[in-house]
Amino acid sequence: MHISVASPEHESANDALYAPGVDHYTSPHRRDPVKKLWEEPVTFAILQAALAEVPQRQDLSVMDIGCGAGEGLHLLRALSATRDLSGLPRLTYRGLDLDEGLLSLAARTHHEEDDAEFWHGDVRTDLPETPFDLYLSCGVPYSHLTEDELQATLTRLFDIVRRNHTRSVAVIDVLGRHSLEWLPQWGRTRWPYRMSFFQSDRRTQDVPMTFWDAHHLNACISAAAADAGCQVRRRRLFDRSIMVGRHTATGHFNPGLPPYRSLINQLESGTMVPLEQLRAPRVPDDSPEAVRAFFGRFRSQWNAVLDAAASQDPTGHLPPDVAGPMLARGLRAVEHRLACGLGVGHSLTAVITVSERT
Repeated sequence: MHISVASPEHESANDALYAPGVDHYTSPHRRDPVKKLWEEPVTFAILQAALAEVPQRQDLSVMDIGCGAGEGLHLLRALSATRDLSGLPRLTYRGLDLDEGLLSLAARTHHEEDDAEFWHGDVRTDLPETPFDLYLSCGVPYSHLTEDELQATLTRLFDIVRRNHTRSVAVIDVLGRHSLEWLPQWGRTRWPYRMSFFQSDRRTQDVPMTFWDAHHLNACISAAAADAGCQVRRRRLFDRSIMVGRHTATGHFNPGLPPYRSLINQLESGTMVPLEQLRAPRVPDDSPEAVRAFFGRFRSQWNAVLDAAASQDPTGHLPPDVAGPMLARGLRAVEHRLACGLGVGHSLTAVITVSERT
């Protein structure tokens, strides 16, 4: 198998093709308050759940699928610095991606890392035969694959684990099918998607992406494990960004939805907004039963926080730099408490522990 390795000096003739992504990952505006206070805590919880399943050794080997600019490595380092993990083991990190522009950025950004490499390759064909403790993904890379491609890719990954008589943890990050951001598309599982939220002046392109709910993702994982003769020992699912996905701000796929992310960013930054603009919407009566029930509970508790804020400070006596973050904190608690891994957020992430069948 041939995989080229990007280096800090690596330049691609196709860099312009990846320019919007490179612009986004180098933008100082990418980590807005919502990302830092609403999304990254969920990401850290996912990483902690994955690391808790990895056999305890002095070395931790990580294969970051669809690594892009190396965000996974940054998150692992940040987790090590901010969480009590009794010391993160020595890290061997390999990132795999098809995007040459982002790989070049990753290599430049992380060139001082002792044991980090970024490889140009396709997860469908270029997974190394040597196993890794953690097969990481973030930024929904697996949604680029069709349902059949994801099952085949997971089968290949699980087969590597089985043949090497090891135990590994895989983090499967995909787009959630039933996000409010694209409610008009809930009837479809694959459709043209655009990352129009990128912090870039350059136009992004439509790309076909697959959207997943918990039932179909679990079925795909189980089928792949059966095909590989591998055992799924544990699985956990996480929703991320139920009310604050980036496309609530763009309105690209659901123009009638309030710009919740922009509104919450204002609250977190100390600016009050009209409470009526923040109210959670109803979902259609013909939505899947579990999804309809979830959003019914969510809407009730989210709007209750808004009602409480209105009753406690009806004339707006609290200064905005106090009232805004207080309200945001209450709403954030609802999102974090009720997220249950159904596929009702911007992304759906499965943390699965696999081993050879016993």
